[in-house]
Amino acid sequence: MSLLLAMALSALAAEGRLPAKEVVDKANKVLRGDSSHARVTMRIETPEWSRELELEAWHKGRTRALIAIHAPPKEKGTRTLRRDEEMWMWMARVERLLKIPPTMMHSSWQGSDFNFEDIVKADSIVKDYEHRIVEVKPGDGYDRYRIEAIPKPDAPVVWGKVLFDAGVFPDGWVIPLREEDYSERGELIRTIALDLVKEMDGRRVPTRLECVPTRTPGRKTVLEYKLIDFDLDLDDSFFSVSRLQK
Repeated sequence: MSLLLAMALSALAAEGRLPAKEVVDKANKVLRGDSSHARVTMRIETPEWSRELELEAWHKGRTRALIAIHAPPKEKGTRTLRRDEEMWMWMARVERLLKIPPTMMHSSWQGSDFNFEDIVKADSIVKDYEHRIVEVKPGDGYDRYRIEAIPKPDAPVVWGKVLFDAGVFPDGWVIPLREEDYSERGELIRTIALDLVKEMDGRRVPTRLECVPTRTPGRKTVLEYKLIDFDLDLDDSFFSVSRLQK
């Protein structure tokens, strides 16, 4: 095959593809929408023990999020708030308000394998990385995109590389399917798999997320979405520090 023909076929194959950043952006937004309310079960499993938390979450745009723990009793009333670039936690058990410094954004949230940034659905994967499509192949009713995300120079991120899989449906709807997070040395740190795609409030969404750390065999954290409502009328005052303590 001539080089000219190969280039022509490659160009034809790329026709109709969404840009890499748009795929990541749409996939990152799918579980929160422009605004949303969700009830979620989080289960942390290890070879020695397991624990389960019942959560309720509200999101508005990219900069507002409120997460409340309803069970178990020991953590009931604990809330996490993101408002613009600030993050706060209300520890109901000791009635203490804690402002989360930027250095803690990548720390474990409630002993899980998710960090603070994961829980509030921040958009670092969109704004702090450069993206390129590595592969596109047929999936189950969608095209499966594999995208490589490399941090921008001096970006305040913990991952040296992210490999991101998303399903792009014929109607343009995008769902996240898998995420692999690597250290700066290229070591795979954790894998997040998203499945059990269902229709909730008129949208296709993955309702189960399983996060598996590489360094601790037998450990994982599972999020299961029980309910999601989208396009709620949430005032900015709903995401206030004073409300956090109520």
